[in-house]
Amino acid sequence: MDAITTEEMMRIEERAHAMGVTRLLMMENAGAGVAHHIVSSYPDVGRKDVVVVAGLGNNGGDAMVAARHLTYYKADVTVILLGKGIMDIKTEEARTNWRILERMSSSLKLVQLNGLDDVKEIIAGADIVVDGIFGTGIKGSIREPHSSIIDAINNSKAYKVAVDVPSGLDPDTGRYDKCVRADATVTFHRAKRGLSASSVCGKIIVWPIGIPPEAEVL
Repeated sequence: MDAITTEEMMRIEERAHAMGVTRLLMMENAGAGVAHHIVSSYPDVGRKDVVVVAGLGNNGGDAMVAARHLTYYKADVTVILLGKGIMDIKTEEARTNWRILERMSSSLKLVQLNGLDDVKEIIAGADIVVDGIFGTGIKGSIREPHSSIIDAINNSKAYKVAVDVPSGLDPDTGRYDKCVRADATVTFHRAKRGLSASSVCGKIIVWPIGIPPEAEVL
């Protein structure tokens, strides 16, 4: 299928939501796709340290879903929320998934952003990092603390999986000032135009998230 712009994807999602394929359901399917790629790439994921870096929007929500699915395979999962708590999370769908993770204290670890040094240390020790910092709505230059966290991810020896787009990459043009350099990018429904124009995406996997053909922009 042809690649699309972020504006086209937004309209497709709006139509799917209106049809009853809610944003929460699409988020569930997206996160499951990220987890599926990781498990397919690492059948021994139960012996791996997985660090999920979750931003405060729906991209972070997708990453939270991936974290939950990975606990089924007994992975050692740590979720770093790039905020100080649920009230910093910007969407109801992402807040719903954070509340679920808060009830999973026996199967994963939650870390909130209280200082960069601890977060950098956690990322440095990971076998696999899930980049859920920014999605297709990225605008402007990368500021702190996100800039330092992107550096920490890139400096890590971990296998890096980007959720939808590598954080910091313009999904329409492929341009960036600073972005995550992913080993794989799991993008949703259809590829975004900027992915093929960039060398930082790694392997690109297009994962269906349940959007009906009728929701496509005509």
